[in-house]
Amino acid sequence: MAEPDKRQTGDGADSYAQAARQMADAARQMSRETMKQAASAGARAASNASAMMVQASVQGGKAAAQIAAGGAAAGPVGAVLSAAWSLRHTLYKILIFLCLFLLVLIVLIASLPSLMLESVLGMNGAQSGPAGRQDSYAALSAPVSAIVEQGYDAALQEVEDIIQSGGYDEELSMEALNDLAKSASGFDAAFVLAAYSVSQEQQNTSEADMIAKLNTAIPDLFPVTSAEKKEEQVIPVRYPLYKSVSVTAVVSTQTGSGGRVQYQTGTRTYYTPAGAAETTSKMTVPAYRSVTVALPVYSGGNIVGTRNAVYYTPDGTTSVVPRSKTVSYVECTIHPFDQSAVLDAFGIDPDEPYGEFGISCGEAVANMAAALKQTLVYAPGNGRAPPLSDVELTAFVSRQNCNATRKEILSTALSLVGKVPYFWGGKSDAGWNDEWNTPKLVTAAGDSTSGTIQPYGLDCSGFTDWVFKTALGVSLYQGSWNQWDNTYAIGEEELLPGDLGFMAAPGTVPVNHVLIYAGVGENGEQMWAHCTGGSGVVLNSPDYVTQFRRPLNVDYGDE
Repeated sequence: MAEPDKRQTGDGADSYAQAARQMADAARQMSRETMKQAASAGARAASNASAMMVQASVQGGKAAAQIAAGGAAAGPVGAVLSAAWSLRHTLYKILIFLCLFLLVLIVLIASLPSLMLESVLGMNGAQSGPAGRQDSYAALSAPVSAIVEQGYDAALQEVEDIIQSGGYDEELSMEALNDLAKSASGFDAAFVLAAYSVSQEQQNTSEADMIAKLNTAIPDLFPVTSAEKKEEQVIPVRYPLYKSVSVTAVVSTQTGSGGRVQYQTGTRTYYTPAGAAETTSKMTVPAYRSVTVALPVYSGGNIVGTRNAVYYTPDGTTSVVPRSKTVSYVECTIHPFDQSAVLDAFGIDPDEPYGEFGISCGEAVANMAAALKQTLVYAPGNGRAPPLSDVELTAFVSRQNCNATRKEILSTALSLVGKVPYFWGGKSDAGWNDEWNTPKLVTAAGDSTSGTIQPYGLDCSGFTDWVFKTALGVSLYQGSWNQWDNTYAIGEEELLPGDLGFMAAPGTVPVNHVLIYAGVGENGEQMWAHCTGGSGVVLNSPDYVTQFRRPLNVDYGDE
């Protein structure tokens, strides 16, 4: 079992979608100049509502925030009516209502994800409602995912080109490859779609144009850096091996009467070659010299002559001394997915102001992407922790006193912090899963989210299993119960990064939870990486871990 997800689905999604489509139909009949004039006329009277729709609760009232999130209790029209009716002057109510209504239309086109999928990005023919939005998102994100995969392949090819062009030792170079993208290459498809929408100011957008521009970013999606290294290598020296054999040899001859030669034989021990061995250190081995031995030739049971054969006999000892050479290799690093390459491809300066909404283009992209994901799963924010930056991740791992294998496990675990949500029954193969963060039906029974649409991710045991499969190629098996059975108990004082912790022994509590020990925090507290309900993958210091265990089938290397 795994810790259940406490998130609840939002209300009002269908009414919001219906209202949004009605507004979109009306908006499409307005010229761009008319909308600009309407926005200018209503901006001073409804600046809070305008900023709220784009910034989602940065500058406005509660009703506008609910519109931006797609879950206003009274719907978009109700929020507009409420805002207009709050003005005291009866004479201006109707005029301001009309201005606000036009303003809502403009802002909906600028930021709301349903319209971005169904209108702005050319999905007008898509089915309305939740299934239609999901289909639209899947259709648009699939080619984006393919381009990102090409970007990763291009990074691998760049590494190969660096090795070949520099004449570096390929085996050493590939062993030294620091592939930070193997587990953190996850990209946010909603970010890419929002960035394109912002770059076009929601005008003249098309999937083909988006893909064409994104293709230009392929070489830069996963930056590659390199540094030349040298290593002194010992060249193994080969030396021959011999095995002993018993040989019947002619030891003497005698000429008898009539000139007949008589042969006397005897058994002697000699040596014959038996392959070779290698050594990388200086050593003394037995030496042998060749000897010619006369062997009898038989005919009718009698010796009628001799033949010569070469054997070997011991001849003291000899020293075997290996040589060394300096080998050049290159240490390449494939960095995680670079969102700035997407912004460059779409010609976006994140610091420039976005229209007249009082926010930057970067903020507009982030807000639009967040609104899109919230609409797809029909729920407000999921309480997810912010992702760790490369600097934060590296600093935390460097502080831990453990070997390279355990640091690899830890780096892999921390690479998902803030990036992958909790999903009841969520499992995954090694490496980044493009399906994470996309809406899926929870099919596993036994949780409050069963049967609902949630952003796909991992459950607690799915996370621990994924980490070990990705970092070491070793599965911990599915389910916290199985992981318990395939681990052994250790003392709390024995804990090292990469060990496991459990809330309790299976069967002793209704719901159990498994975590990966991450080491010691800045204040000396125990830190754990785990995937927990309502937050997804986090790094924190929970106080409920009581059982400490170490996997049976994991080789952690020298402690």
